[in-house]
Amino acid sequence: MPKDTFFNLDEIKRQRIVDAAIEEFGGLHYDKVTINGIVKSAGIPKGSFYQYFENKDDLYIYLFTNLASSKMDLFDSLKSRIPELGFRDYMMEYIMLLKKAEVGNDKMLKLKKEFMEECPQHIKKEILKREMPRSLNSFKSIIDSYVEKGEFNKELNTKTAAYVTVMGISNLEYYNFEESENVMDVLSSIIEFLESGMT
Repeated sequence: MPKDTFFNLDEIKRQRIVDAAIEEFGGLHYDKVTINGIVKSAGIPKGSFYQYFENKDDLYIYLFTNLASSKMDLFDSLKSRIPELGFRDYMMEYIMLLKKAEVGNDKMLKLKKEFMEECPQHIKKEILKREMPRSLNSFKSIIDSYVEKGEFNKELNTKTAAYVTVMGISNLEYYNFEESENVMDVLSSIIEFLESGMT
């Protein structure tokens, strides 16, 4: 994660470094991204980079930590609507918010694609190890709320349910899509299946 010196920078400079990193990681294969390219794109001296980050892996992990935090903030932002939304509607609203946030953000989409296809496994594992606990806790909290609401079985092991839900909706790259299937229909079907197992 970034050193304190990075967080002491003014917001404009921090964002310039983040934008440069997204540009580089989203435009090149992970192995081809260099610190020279990042600092050139960000307009900062190379020596400054090492005052902010240990290496390019450290910066990459930071980018995805931020992205994951933004996703979970969106997820949690819907909590006040639990009384009016069923679980499936809650999940579909969340997915629609994610899709809306991605519209027109080609660089971020490229970065996500690069993460799935090119990110070294040890870096991917580190990112998931950092972010998975927050995701699981957030999903468990929501499922707990639906148990309290009476929508799910009061005997439900919500920790296990949260794990299965997170794994089910976050690993669609391994789903064997038929030509006639689209992502939203598959997600809806997965959520319906999960929901039926929790009632």
